[in-house]
Amino acid sequence: MQITHLDGIGPVAAVVRSIGVRHGGAHQLVTDGLYLDLRRALRNPADDPAMRHRTGLDAEVYAHVLATAGARELIARSAVQLRALADEVPRGRLVRLTVACQGGRHRSVAVAEAVARRIWTAWDGRYGVDVEHHHISQPVLPVSR
Repeated sequence: MQITHLDGIGPVAAVVRSIGVRHGGAHQLVTDGLYLDLRRALRNPADDPAMRHRTGLDAEVYAHVLATAGARELIARSAVQLRALADEVPRGRLVRLTVACQGGRHRSVAVAEAVARRIWTAWDGRYGVDVEHHHISQPVLPVSR
C-alpha cells in the first residue's frame, strides 16, 4: 500500500482509499463510508499502451483521467458528499471514501487523489486527509472481456 498524507493543523478527518476490484480481498476493504465505482464512469488509461504500466500518480495518467468527460463533476460531487458526511459524524471520527476501478492503478488512484485534495482545500488545511492506494503496486491485470 502507498499512502499520500495531506497534513492538517488538526487530526486526520478523512481517509480516501483506492482499490482494484479484480484483486482478491478488495471488497473486504469497503468497510464503511461512501463507495464510488469508476469502471463504467471513466475510460480506462490501461487500454493505452503508453499508460498501461504507469499509475494515477503519474502526471500524464492523472491528467488523462481528469480530462475524461464527467470526471471533474464526479470528483466535485464526491468531495461534497464526503464533506457533508464529515459534518455529520462526531469530531474525532474518520469518514471514508473508497474509490474503485478494475486494477486499482489508474482511475481510482487519480480520482482518490483529486477528491482528497479538494476536501483538504475546502477545509483550509484544518484537518488532515490520508489517501491509501491499496493496489497501486500490484501487477497490471490482463484485459477483461
